[in-house]
Amino acid sequence: MININKEKCLRCGKCTGDCIIKILKKDEQGYPFLPDKYEKSCLNCQHCLAICPTGALTCNGVSADQCEPIKPLPSPEDMLSLLRQRRSVRKYKWETLPPEILEKLKESLAWTPTGCNDHKLIFRVIDTKEEMLYYREETNRMILKLVNTGIMKWVYPAINRFLESIRNGEDVIYRGAPHMIVAATPKKAPCADADPWIALSYFDLLLQSYNLGSCWCGFAVHAFKWNKTLQKRLNFPKGYKISAVLLFGKPDVEYSRATKPENFKIL
Repeated sequence: MININKEKCLRCGKCTGDCIIKILKKDEQGYPFLPDKYEKSCLNCQHCLAICPTGALTCNGVSADQCEPIKPLPSPEDMLSLLRQRRSVRKYKWETLPPEILEKLKESLAWTPTGCNDHKLIFRVIDTKEEMLYYREETNRMILKLVNTGIMKWVYPAINRFLESIRNGEDVIYRGAPHMIVAATPKKAPCADADPWIALSYFDLLLQSYNLGSCWCGFAVHAFKWNKTLQKRLNFPKGYKISAVLLFGKPDVEYSRATKPENFKIL
């Protein structure tokens, strides 16, 4: 539902011009309106709300007063520095983050883009050390049980060098991280494969601004697919698939400089 405050509306046409699926129309007087037949077609992207210079639109109950005004952004060089200095962290301090920081991080997920603004991603944030210990122990138990079976043969070369450490109870999968975030999406979502990775990439960059460390954990994605106990613990709805896992926390390592990698081939 889109409502227009005609006293504020300039009839400039910016909102109708920026409507992604071209369903916002102008009436005979030039005021924008959403025809009844298109109400269910609205993606709730809020582009019309964002572009209105006077805040005349309310989109599905959200008004301009509830939205943050546009602020100056980091410079290109600042953003490049962030990208250059970002490292995969595999050593963490065994301490949880303050609740207020965790809440800020969770809140940021609302702004992650999704294909067709589907917005049906679900996240599971592990925020206690006790819970992380459970995943560590259950994953290690599963690896030792399945290591010589067909299901694990394709990863055996990678995991073989860590087997002794796993038998000793070391955390070679979750790297001693006190937190992780798991992203799942409906199997039939328009961009089911891409959405979770994009979401956690955004999340990852925000972590860097807090001077926190992170590491992608591809093995955990497979562990959650193989292990019914872990699936039940994560408690995602039926019809959802787990696609991406990111570990995070306070790093227990400090780097002195960025790296200088070889350039990728750009055609």
